[in-house]
Amino acid sequence: MATQKQIAANRRNSQKSTGPCSDEGKARSAMNALQSGIDARSLIIRGESKAALDQLTAEYLDRFQPAAPEERALVDTLIDCEWILRRLRAVEAQLWENALHIFDITLGLVFKENCDVFARLQRRIDSTQRHYHTALRELRRLQSAESAQPDSEPAAITPSIQTPIPENGFVPQALAAGPRDTQPPAPPAISS
Repeated sequence: MATQKQIAANRRNSQKSTGPCSDEGKARSAMNALQSGIDARSLIIRGESKAALDQLTAEYLDRFQPAAPEERALVDTLIDCEWILRRLRAVEAQLWENALHIFDITLGLVFKENCDVFARLQRRIDSTQRHYHTALRELRRLQSAESAQPDSEPAAITPSIQTPIPENGFVPQALAAGPRDTQPPAPPAISS
């Protein structure tokens, strides 16, 4: 346990460090806890434009007009996947440029020397595209199911009591007896 002297020293020291004061420093420190997924504060990293993400979001919301929370989640997935795909395309271009600049060699040699890096990048692109198309299919399914439902409640459907007639004309004994024979047949007797 801390002594009274240590507690007082800690309080004095805490007054000296109050964090960043400038707007730039505060913005930089706000990115310290940047996380991915649902807890992310921002999908934008250095070099990306917030205006471009806002435009992409507006285009997808205008195109799909999600009416339910599930639809909104799927549209968010589409936006996220498209944003990641744009980023990965930029990564690929930067990989090519950096290798060409550093080694001053042909494209074939760049690919040969960095084949594993390009293969990992392509797997990530393929995975993101699959995720995009899965979300798109599910969104379309939800929206088509929603548009197929009538606005009012349908009338109760009463089941038909008709017995189906087989195509070959054969009518099993249980169906031939009719509705008055409602008891199941007795099991065969076992003789010993």
